[in-house]
Amino acid sequence: MKLTGLEISGVRNLSSVAIKDLAQINIFSGPNGAGKTSVLEAIHILGLARSFRGTQLQPVIQYHQNTCTVFGQVLKDDDPLLAVGVKRAKKGGFRIRIGGQDEKSLIRLAETLPIQLINSTAYALLEGGPKQRRQFIDWGVFHVEPSFYDAWRRMQRCLKQRNAVLRSARGGSARIDRRVLLGWNQELIDVAELVDQARQRYFESFYPVFNDFLGRLIDLSDLSVTYSRGWEAGKSLAEVLEASIERDSRRGFTHYGPHRADLKIQINGLNAGQVLSRGQQKLVVCALRLAQCELMIKTTQQRCVLLIDDLPAEIDASHQGKLCSLLDSLGIQLFMTCVSEDDLVNQPWEKLKTLKVFQLDKGQAEEIKSLSTEQV
Repeated sequence: MKLTGLEISGVRNLSSVAIKDLAQINIFSGPNGAGKTSVLEAIHILGLARSFRGTQLQPVIQYHQNTCTVFGQVLKDDDPLLAVGVKRAKKGGFRIRIGGQDEKSLIRLAETLPIQLINSTAYALLEGGPKQRRQFIDWGVFHVEPSFYDAWRRMQRCLKQRNAVLRSARGGSARIDRRVLLGWNQELIDVAELVDQARQRYFESFYPVFNDFLGRLIDLSDLSVTYSRGWEAGKSLAEVLEASIERDSRRGFTHYGPHRADLKIQINGLNAGQVLSRGQQKLVVCALRLAQCELMIKTTQQRCVLLIDDLPAEIDASHQGKLCSLLDSLGIQLFMTCVSEDDLVNQPWEKLKTLKVFQLDKGQAEEIKSLSTEQV
């Protein structure tokens, strides 16, 4: 999987940027506000039709424009070059074109250009709530188990219906239709098993890969990662749902189930985000993300595109070298930002053979260096 070309229009301060012949390692340097992160944001939009800096479109699209557009050419194994385009409008909605055809499915887009991201918001994996960690594990399951998405969607629809039944009696004299509620209970139980088993299979494969990557980056032998399915261990979901009907009815939503799953990342029983330094946290997050990339390769023989915003930040030179060595070993295409390109150019790149440096200035990108990594 490789993104060979990129055209960006109307994304923040990038009025019109075209970058051809992208390399395996693409480094974007320049001062603050030059547009480095906006390039990564545009690639993220191309793969997921949304920004990684928030849900609001207004700040993403240039103030004097009504839309932003990103086009790219994707090369996948020996397949013909595939054109991909995404247009977003300030009024909402999107238009996706893949291979010259309109496409309504965001899922097809995600499959065509799988994106992984490491940036300042990645710390939410350690410091944030369970939602971010569920999204993390579900990204991995989605890309290695094709049937997972359908089960996940069934789960979401079932929860919506069950919660509607629960809310129907709140604040009034009406009683819950227990027969209808039990019907949705059974539906949730059936689909929960599919979702939970897929997550557990993924985690069992993921954890040793993560542990290996973490050990190659930093010594944190007391760090543990465990998967929590979202309801009490040792009890069936049927038992838990029955026991919590009164509480669920009072609050108007379902307290237990696969929608409450979590990855618990701890140091000696404490939340790792509260114990580790910022630099240590970044290395743990990198190990988590890179383990997902590696597992995707092992399981599907497909490679994602990895975006890393300001890789050198908060990591000393020694750990930067270890991280870049791991990135090189994966053989995936990299898009990275930094203030000084020397921080990333002068790394032990061996497997990834081509490297380009682009200078960003006032919303324009200029290629200033292109070389084989054997020259580095």
